[in-house]
Amino acid sequence: MRPTIYLVTALLLAAAAPAPAVAQGNTSAADTREVLAYRLTMPKLQQLNRAMADLQRQRNADPAYQQVQKKKQELEALAKKDDPTDAETERMARLEEEIAEAEAAEEEPEEGDQALSAMAARMAADPRIGGALQRAGLAPREAAVMQLAFFQAAIAAEMLETGTIKEMPKEVSAENVKFYQTHKAEIMALKALQEQGERP
Repeated sequence: MRPTIYLVTALLLAAAAPAPAVAQGNTSAADTREVLAYRLTMPKLQQLNRAMADLQRQRNADPAYQQVQKKKQELEALAKKDDPTDAETERMARLEEEIAEAEAAEEEPEEGDQALSAMAARMAADPRIGGALQRAGLAPREAAVMQLAFFQAAIAAEMLETGTIKEMPKEVSAENVKFYQTHKAEIMALKALQEQGERP
């Protein structure tokens, strides 16, 4: 099952997101205030990214993940053929089905309780995530708060940039949005390192 810890997921979702929100599910006013008060910094994001890169390295070393990647490569090679044989067409269909099944099995179930305490507890309970955070020197609670603060800032910044919204949402820290806008290039560089499983 895929470890769930996000930093730059917001970059992928920002264009489609309807509006910034503290979190989905059972959040409290105290959680909202805590996320709003949190201030993003590059050193803290680098810590979180080190944990994510650690998780990505673990995933890359997983034989099941490696097998799926090989199937994707085989499917890509077959799909490039101008005139595949019937056997190759059947093979492509099988590969697509096997890849879809493997990726569906990796998906984390939707968690009903998105309170910060519940998010932090889930991170700490997963030995992969808890271990990666510990090695990066980051507590699960702060990781949860940071992710939500980052997610809000990234979505708000992207929506302001595209004109989807005209004013800063009151539930989002203007300081964090400015931080994201100022450091977007560095954040994208962190994303590239994390995807490769490299430490910043």
